[in-house]
Order: sequence, then structure tokens, then C-alpha cells
Amino acid sequence: MLKPKLISQVLQQATTGGVKATILLNPEGSLLAFAAQSDRDARVYGAIASNIWTIYSKHNKPEVGPLSFLMLECEEGKVAISIVSTMILCLVAQDNVELGILKAKSEALTRHLEEPLSRVAGY
Repeated sequence: MLKPKLISQVLQQATTGGVKATILLNPEGSLLAFAAQSDRDARVYGAIASNIWTIYSKHNKPEVGPLSFLMLECEEGKVAISIVSTMILCLVAQDNVELGILKAKSEALTRHLEEPLSRVAGY
């Protein structure tokens, strides 16, 4: 069984060093777990990340292969979006966070969550 409180604790570990929010969404964009300053921030970041992921996924060329990771530099920060099992993982960081650090945190979370989330993905 998926325990959102435990997943939120894991996500909280990545929400350091300039990372403002770490969010786990289902494929439809609904929040499953998050670590952010407020529920509102998590909902807003999650909605934006889900829409961005959906748009890029739909326009991805088949010869390139399926989209698995996306990084964006925005006016007020940086965003990393990736797939964990069938879920969407989003990290939102301040502008001064290096892209390599953001990618490393995203990859570490993906490795840690892949196996447990793949067990519940079929439900």
C-alpha cells in the first residue's frame, strides 16, 4: 500500500539546498505526495509541471524515444520533471541552484522510489 506520509518524508530530504518543492503526481496531474512550503505552492507547481510534461510528451518525436526527463530554466527558478514508474516527479528550485545538482537529486529520488511505486502502478 502506498503511504503518502512516508513518501513525503522521502521527498522532504531532497527539499534542501535551494530546492523549494518536490512533488509526486499521478499521470493525470493529481498530487500524491509533496514537500513544499504550502499546499497551495504544491498544487500550483504540480499543475504547471503536469501540463508541461503532457505537452512535451505529446510532441515528442517517436524516433527520439519516450520522454523520461525534462529540465527548464525559468525567470524565477529551475524545474526538473521526470517519470518514476508511471508517476511524475517534479523538483522546483531557486535560480541559483546548479542544474547538475537538481538533476542529481531527481535521479536519486527516481532510483529510490522506482521499485515501491512500480508495485502500486497497476492499481
